[in-house]
Parts: sequence; C-alpha cells; structure tokens
Amino acid sequence: MTVTYMLISAFALTCVGLLVYIVYLLRKSKQHKQKDQEVSEAYAASVLKQRTYLIDSIRIISRGILEEQCPLAEGCIRIKVLLDNLSPQLHQQDKLTVIELVYAKTEHIPMLDAWKHLSAEEKRNYQQELQALEQQHAEAIRAAAKLLRDYPFEQMAH
Repeated sequence: MTVTYMLISAFALTCVGLLVYIVYLLRKSKQHKQKDQEVSEAYAASVLKQRTYLIDSIRIISRGILEEQCPLAEGCIRIKVLLDNLSPQLHQQDKLTVIELVYAKTEHIPMLDAWKHLSAEEKRNYQQELQALEQQHAEAIRAAAKLLRDYPFEQMAH
C-alpha cells in the first residue's frame, strides 16, 4: 500500500511540476507575443512616418516648382528619388514620365562636392544644358508638379 501511495504522490508531484512548467511556458509565450506586437506596431509607425515624410516632401517640392522657388530640373531630380522610395510605379503615369526623362538626361551632371570642383566653364556648360532641358520640358514639368501637389497619396495602398 505504501508503494501505491508513493507512486500516487510521485505522479501528483509530476503533474504539479508539469502544470507549473506549462504555466511558465504560457506566460513566456504571451510575453513573446506581446513583444512581437510592440515591434510590429513600432515598425508600422516608422513606415507611416517615412511615408508621410515622402508625401510631404513631394508636395513641398511640387509647390516649389509651381511657385518658381525651385529650379525645374532640380525639382525633377528630387521628386524622382522620393517617388522611387514611395511608389515607383507612379513614374509610369503619362504626366509623370517627364520626371524620369529629366532625371535620365541629368544623371551625368556632377552634384554636390563634385560640382564644387568643376571649373567655371564646365559649370556654365552644364547650366546651359540644364536651362535648355528646363525650357524644353517646362510645361510638362509644371503639369507633373501640379498633379503631384494634388495627388491623393493617402488613398494609395501602402
């Protein structure tokens, strides 16, 4: 009879031990889920913040183009990079292809520090090239800027 009681006690202790271990695992799993949820929410907030920044920047540059506060070619270059990060398929819209075109035709022009190291004559040649490009595509660039300024980005799928 003692052996039976000992076996029952050992079995009961084993069950209690397993129950404690199960509760421990459930709590740990719940903590992991909560941490994963927090990470997901933080990531979603970060993505939304980045998206908002890109949209705001595109609209600001578009307004700058329309209000003649930003050179047309420079605006196209900046908007192209922003659109690439926000929604690359927008370049395919007929009214926005001019942005891609201007960007492609200005890729060879040195920027930032490289521009500073150019001679005055080289700068003048590039500036003339930019002016000609801007004159040739001014109307299309302004139309693209107007479209982007008013574009319903918030309705786009993320």
